[in-house]
Amino acid sequence: GKRSVLALGIAGVLFGCGFLWQWLHQPEAEPAPQEIVLSDGAQRLAFLEANGQPERAVLPQNGAAADDTYRRYLALQQAQGLPLAAHLGEAAARYTYTQNSSGQGSLCTELLLSEDQVLLGAIQYDSTAPEQFSPVLSTE
Repeated sequence: GKRSVLALGIAGVLFGCGFLWQWLHQPEAEPAPQEIVLSDGAQRLAFLEANGQPERAVLPQNGAAADDTYRRYLALQQAQGLPLAAHLGEAAARYTYTQNSSGQGSLCTELLLSEDQVLLGAIQYDSTAPEQFSPVLSTE
């Protein structure tokens, strides 16, 4: 009678507390990647300015690009179909986006834009090894 109802009630409370504790202590899931579609240049520029860390830069002249890392950077931009080589010596804006990972370094994405908002360069790298960069754009 009453004892079995009381026992079932206590068992239900214990089960509920255990479920609640497990739910509260489960690890956070990694957020799913999101694709952001921006229809025109004005929307793209507004997104970059709102979310990036802009830094003004002057691109080196062609003769000043003798450093091996910069040569690899130029080759990567050419492989991605970006016109960086045609804009050497010009002013540009570099936008850096950083995604922090718990217990690891930060994944950084850098976009280099000319003054008239043409994408000149795009790389990704780990903040602990920025000289080891990879492409952002797929050429397939």
